[in-house]
Amino acid sequence: MQTQYKTIILLLISIISAGLAQGLSIIAIPWYFTDNLNQSSFFSLGYGIITFFGLFWGLYAGVMIDNFNRKKILLYINLCCACVFGGIYIYFKFINGHSPIIILLGFGACSLYYMIFFPNLYAITQELTNKKDYVKVNSLIELFIQTISIIAATICGLLLAGGEEFVNYFNLSFLEFKKWDIRNLFLLNSILYLITFTLLMFVDYQPRKNLSNHNLQKTLQDIREAVSFLIGKKNILIYGVASQIVFAFLIVELFSLLPIFVKNCLNENVITFSLADVTYGFGALIAGLITTKTLKKSNKIDFTILLIMTAGYSFFLMIKFPNLNMFFASTFIIGVVNASIRITRMSYFFDTIPNNLIGRINTIFNSVNTLIRGVLILIFSMTWFAEGSNVIMGYKIGIYILILFTLPLMLMKKQKLN
Repeated sequence: MQTQYKTIILLLISIISAGLAQGLSIIAIPWYFTDNLNQSSFFSLGYGIITFFGLFWGLYAGVMIDNFNRKKILLYINLCCACVFGGIYIYFKFINGHSPIIILLGFGACSLYYMIFFPNLYAITQELTNKKDYVKVNSLIELFIQTISIIAATICGLLLAGGEEFVNYFNLSFLEFKKWDIRNLFLLNSILYLITFTLLMFVDYQPRKNLSNHNLQKTLQDIREAVSFLIGKKNILIYGVASQIVFAFLIVELFSLLPIFVKNCLNENVITFSLADVTYGFGALIAGLITTKTLKKSNKIDFTILLIMTAGYSFFLMIKFPNLNMFFASTFIIGVVNASIRITRMSYFFDTIPNNLIGRINTIFNSVNTLIRGVLILIFSMTWFAEGSNVIMGYKIGIYILILFTLPLMLMKKQKLN
């Protein structure tokens, strides 16, 4: 089988606008709760509830990915998000100005979108890729996704801060305009999801297996099949759970800790918060360029252990020396590390997991990830973490957890589990 690069490229181009919408939301909403509403603890609590709900959604999402047309799944989730954000804009415009619950609903839509979008995207690309090109294609995806993230973060910081703050921050006198209200961002999101929905219609993709109708009994049977596979493949099980700990903590850090750290410890504004995502994205771009070559000379498990430890050390430096230079340097390294782990991890999965199981296996691991995140989010939703520099203790907890999750990988390496 030849790798279908043309279809993969068209698929990635079609999701650019949706990626921009996601990037705008994951920066704008947490910062809005932290800075405008001063309700970061309420946001973390709401995010924790959304996360635990996603535990069940994630498991069923895997069954959908392995048994339904994967292109149609992308079409439906983008159409749904367009409707949700369009509805929120209409609600704010004509009914109630700025309801925290409704804003949280928009963030919930983004979270549930992510839980099915990425496993589905990787399942399609595995289906279209020759085995020898797995690492190359995963690096290509990472480059695409992180480029979109950089653009989204830049746009978000510009729109939310307004021209006056950007003029003061960068001394750019030509950028003078009023900052956007968050409800206008929601309208923009709705339009962006609709653009992706439209472009996806032109992607030429045909499933390679017969699709079946599903009921609850068949769904449970499919989940059991995936679980049985993992029980019989302890190396995949251990690696899949342990290798994703950086993702788990990083997502919690981004939404629950980072806005508070930027505001309370660095005494900075939304521009710095947005630039952190830009810096992270540039780090991830570098990872997309170098990881392919690195994996040709490195063992995937050894490389993953090194990356997790590097992430922990980068967070340590960030909180030990709370200044802008160290903040952006640490964020850059974390961007490199996280993207490298994702490329390494997905390449490992592509090598070891059949395509008919990849959706379910990925979402089982995502559910474990969700459980870890849910516990951490509920811990960090305590108002104590939002006071003064107490947020640093949240980072210390995260560092200890990263170290802890390297131990199973070291044991796996030592015992050479099958």
